[in-house]
Amino acid sequence: MKLAELLKIPFLLESKVICGFQGLNRVVRSVNMMDAPDIIDFVKPDELLITTAYALKDSPEELVALIPELSAAGCVGLGIKKRFWSAIPQEAIAVANEVGFPLIELPLNVSLGDLINQAIDSILDKHADTLRNALKSHRQFSSLILKGQGIPEIVRDLAELLDSPVILLDQRMNLISASSHFREQAYQDLLPQIRESASQLPDEERTSVSFFTDTAPEALNYIAAHPIMTYQPQGFLLTLQHSAELQPLPVMIMEQAANVISFELLKKQAVKERSRRYKNDLFTDIVNGFMTSEQELIHRGKRYGLSENLPSLCIVIKQDDDLSRRGPALPLSEEQQLSKREELYEVLKDAFRSRGHSFVLFSNKDQFVLILSVSKDKTAPVDTERMLREQLIEICDDLYDREGISLSFGVGNPVDRLTDLPVTYKEAVEAWETAHSSKKRRFVQFYHVKKLTDLLRMLPVEELKKYYNETFKELNRLDEKERQDLMRTLVAYHDNNCQIAETAKQLFVHRNTVVYRLEKCEQLTGRKIRNTSDNLRFKVAYLMEQLIDAD
Repeated sequence: MKLAELLKIPFLLESKVICGFQGLNRVVRSVNMMDAPDIIDFVKPDELLITTAYALKDSPEELVALIPELSAAGCVGLGIKKRFWSAIPQEAIAVANEVGFPLIELPLNVSLGDLINQAIDSILDKHADTLRNALKSHRQFSSLILKGQGIPEIVRDLAELLDSPVILLDQRMNLISASSHFREQAYQDLLPQIRESASQLPDEERTSVSFFTDTAPEALNYIAAHPIMTYQPQGFLLTLQHSAELQPLPVMIMEQAANVISFELLKKQAVKERSRRYKNDLFTDIVNGFMTSEQELIHRGKRYGLSENLPSLCIVIKQDDDLSRRGPALPLSEEQQLSKREELYEVLKDAFRSRGHSFVLFSNKDQFVLILSVSKDKTAPVDTERMLREQLIEICDDLYDREGISLSFGVGNPVDRLTDLPVTYKEAVEAWETAHSSKKRRFVQFYHVKKLTDLLRMLPVEELKKYYNETFKELNRLDEKERQDLMRTLVAYHDNNCQIAETAKQLFVHRNTVVYRLEKCEQLTGRKIRNTSDNLRFKVAYLMEQLIDAD
């Protein structure tokens, strides 16, 4: 109880507050008797002390010294029965006023024991009444759920019980529900400030109050917030109020509403997870080629938005490794893994939906797969790829800057038939793995038919060097200048389709010089320049040289 309320009980009605009036709003949780000035080591926070002041009757200066210590220890106030003093010392009154510590003159006709008993009974009755009201509100909120109603109705009833605007935000500060107050423009204008304030709140399982604006209607300038928790933070239940003070009954009512909302969200989450698991299994079977009936594929995929009339392509999305982390990462619990995956799923869904795409998103082990419908307009494939690449890069950069999430994308080619989805999926996986093997991060890699250099790059470097050295043999052992002249002639000869005149013209040398150099190349390598198979070997070796030098 507040001290001002406690002073209204029958045994304290005749008491008189002498000073420290600014402390009358302090909360009293217990009442104790002081029989000696060394009480300071035994004082509890939110405790009201009462005394006859017998131990202080001959040394009022001890009371003057004790008052600041009591106030600092969290003592609510001091009630004095003036049996041994004609008046409370003026020095004590001055100090009490200075620290806002109430000194109360107790009636002489009431024993301190009776006063303590009645005060504690009143505090307990007040607490029990608060608990009864909290239990009543819990039953009220629970009955809404049992009647088939939901979170909007809980928010509505909470606003009525508290006589205050109420709003429910999810973990990403999106609006889940709000009381009828927020239909008014004045309250709608407050939403950005409310979201900003809520985003700074800690995920602690207790109610907290913070100031958020001085322009709220009816001077409701403070937010009381209670976190919504399941196995992961789900957001905040917020109510607007006039002061930074938390009253026990409203706090308990908020807690009961938050508990019922948490259970309702937990139930919805379980339903969503079961549905998501069914969806993931279905589309994993589709992209892995386990479903070959186009009619069944169309029938089962249509409920998730899979289009049979538009070309589709697959995009494989994976989160990059955290290179800034030193040592192995601490293993996440199953709930934490599920929470992070769910958060990333929602982020990706919002990113593609906000750009007007028609898609199906699902997870397959450690990756997300997006089946994207491609428009059948007259845009050239090159332009379509360019526009999609720009959008994926934009999404990639935006998620990294805004959410701190580092993602990479592998993109397959469009297919016209849904039964060909496994083809574009494999292309997307291969595109992602090709870029990932090159130690890239935050990339957007499209699948293209591999060039010869791409195929050679898949071979171990040691094998490339071995093939290269066996091709040129003694040519590699010459001094650098002579070797460069012979190699330049050999490459130019093959670039000019084995035409000696064209080779001489390109190198600005006589044709006999070209003939002489080519014959020397044949001697050093043991290969015939004009032989088809040796000719091909030379060309492959030229490509290998680029890869060996790059390594």
